[in-house]
Amino acid sequence: MMSKCGFYLEQKRRYCGMSAREGAGFCLEHSSDASDRVPCPLDRSHTVAKANLKRHVKKCNKLKQNHQNDQEEWYKPGLNSSSRTKVRETSLGDSLDECVAVVEKIYRAEFERLAPDQRENEFMERTRCQDVVSSKKHAIQQSSLIQHLQERGLLLDSSFVEFGCGRAELSRYINQTVADSKGDKPRYVLIDRASNRMKFDSKFRDDWTDLREDSGDHRFTKRCRVDIRDIWLDPLADSERQYVAVSKHLCGVATDLALRALENSAGMKLRGVCVAMCCRHVCDSSQYVNPEFVERLLRAYAPEEVSYEVFFQALRKMCSWATCGSRPEANEEEAVVKRREELGLMARRIVDEGRVRWVREKLGLKAELVKYVEKEISLENTALIASE
Repeated sequence: MMSKCGFYLEQKRRYCGMSAREGAGFCLEHSSDASDRVPCPLDRSHTVAKANLKRHVKKCNKLKQNHQNDQEEWYKPGLNSSSRTKVRETSLGDSLDECVAVVEKIYRAEFERLAPDQRENEFMERTRCQDVVSSKKHAIQQSSLIQHLQERGLLLDSSFVEFGCGRAELSRYINQTVADSKGDKPRYVLIDRASNRMKFDSKFRDDWTDLREDSGDHRFTKRCRVDIRDIWLDPLADSERQYVAVSKHLCGVATDLALRALENSAGMKLRGVCVAMCCRHVCDSSQYVNPEFVERLLRAYAPEEVSYEVFFQALRKMCSWATCGSRPEANEEEAVVKRREELGLMARRIVDEGRVRWVREKLGLKAELVKYVEKEISLENTALIASE
């Protein structure tokens, strides 16, 4: 007879969900003999008894996951990674104040403030936005992104690649909008490294049956469970179709990997990009797509001793202020919080602007940054949108 573990997780404010043997009280992770256990070298999220380590490594689920795509034509390990050497980060110290001054100089000289450009898609507004209650903010974001696609002529007669797709919610609502608009049946390449529950993949055909009474034998989706750095899109692309790359809240370095994946897939006919970005504080200076852009700015506005790596580290730190600046500590004045938030938005703009200019140069598309919703809807409200 198995019972639940009695260990209380302080950070999660709940009891452990693992099972415990009868009479033990705790699971193996939290038992009194847990000192005899070590982290699994393949996946440090779980532990294993020292005596069983060698045997465990041979059958660990993580080992199977690491090799699940070995026979796939589209699996190319490291294809979309940069060859730039990663420099070990150190404490910024006084360099942070120096970099703050540089960021302000760059922003005032190079950029104009982005005005909000929130749109409403007619289909989304009369269906999705009416149906939801708890997640209305997500529906508003999806509606705006889909309308931006539609107004640029990217919605109809397109197929789609969704990076970091999760449950494929954005693609699903694109699919419904296309079906309602009498467009041709798209195909969807869905990319995510995680195994997601409650996926929408099976709903794509149902949408066409419900809205058009015509799903036929069309294959709507192809899902690839893979890290974006390892995917080659060419084998997944239909040579007769044109594709638009989309994503909602693609996190940190994943945006750079996705852009590089598009560059490395010459066989995919790319007609547009719509990526809502987030989490620049977890970007990587060695993987960022446009270090040349940042280096040019440094030559123009920074002292010689400020290197690209140090400046990018400072940018990452400041980017976090754009979202956490609105949550003041008890001893911080409102003016200080507002100042940090403004600096965070400036730093974020530098990171995003480099990506936009890279898309123009490398992918040959007309690209721009769009503040697609108000910050009251989402603090991560900037999208990179590009079209032919």
